[in-house]
Amino acid sequence: MRMRLLHIIVLSLSLTSLAQSAKTSISKNAILIGEKITITYTIPVANGEKPLFRPAVGVLPSRLMAKTGSLSNAISDNIEIESPFKDTLVKSKKGTIWQGTYEITAWDEGSYLITGPSISINDSTCYFPDTELNVKLVSAKKGQDIYDIKESFAEIPDEPFSVKRFVSENWWWLIPLILIPLIVWAVRKLKKAETKPQKINEISLKEKTLLAIDALEKSKLWEKNQVKEHFSELTFILRSYLSARYNINLLEKTSYETKLLLTQRGLHPETIQVISAILNEADMVKFAKSHPDEIAIYKHAQLARQVVAETSPIEFDHAE
Repeated sequence: MRMRLLHIIVLSLSLTSLAQSAKTSISKNAILIGEKITITYTIPVANGEKPLFRPAVGVLPSRLMAKTGSLSNAISDNIEIESPFKDTLVKSKKGTIWQGTYEITAWDEGSYLITGPSISINDSTCYFPDTELNVKLVSAKKGQDIYDIKESFAEIPDEPFSVKRFVSENWWWLIPLILIPLIVWAVRKLKKAETKPQKINEISLKEKTLLAIDALEKSKLWEKNQVKEHFSELTFILRSYLSARYNINLLEKTSYETKLLLTQRGLHPETIQVISAILNEADMVKFAKSHPDEIAIYKHAQLARQVVAETSPIEFDHAE
């Protein structure tokens, strides 16, 4: 009986010590919307121990905090994970420490309490402490217009006609409308030809997209204080290409939904990371009023070309 009691006391003290050693740290407790930060979890482990940790995917669970300090009952999904979870074992003279890190951001203002995750070590479960994160909107500058935060194109009465909006809303029937006259013309030309019909070299989706990026780059909208419009056009071209390439509609999807759909289509993770970098930069320009320099603008246009090249089928000249 005494041995059992001693065993229970030692086990309780071990679990209490393990819980007290689990720490949560965050690079910044207050950020602006769209700003990236890191949150790190650490806990000491003995030699030979293998911690079991199940990382979250997509978002970190959190709850909104009122000014009075009360917490919402609903679990929020506003804390978005920007890059894959990373963990490592750090060895020092004092021992070995397990360390796990997320890179996160938020797209909605408010005070959040990020729920501490759990970790299992030698069949014992320990919970990391919760941590607070305050998210604020970017302060408006005097004399500068505040743009409506909206990804899709809204129909506003008396608004001038927009070719881009018209195409994005009606692309599903515009494509057949354009293709049918081309097919009829090709058939008639073949019937009239007295010699062997010549191969009709239609411009590929890849070439159309690259020409559109080149035209946008030559317009140099950023020199006319239209950086937001430049990135809106660039993401429209990229989303239109990916929609046609993989037979999905990405024109009205958020950046996070776009990443999920492309992952389901089997794109290489590095290619998805490049696409996310372009979309995130566009979000920063539209929502957080970021002002990238000319070098960064050219860089993201080149990244868009890279995505088109990596996801297009291999072309062979003079192939029979």
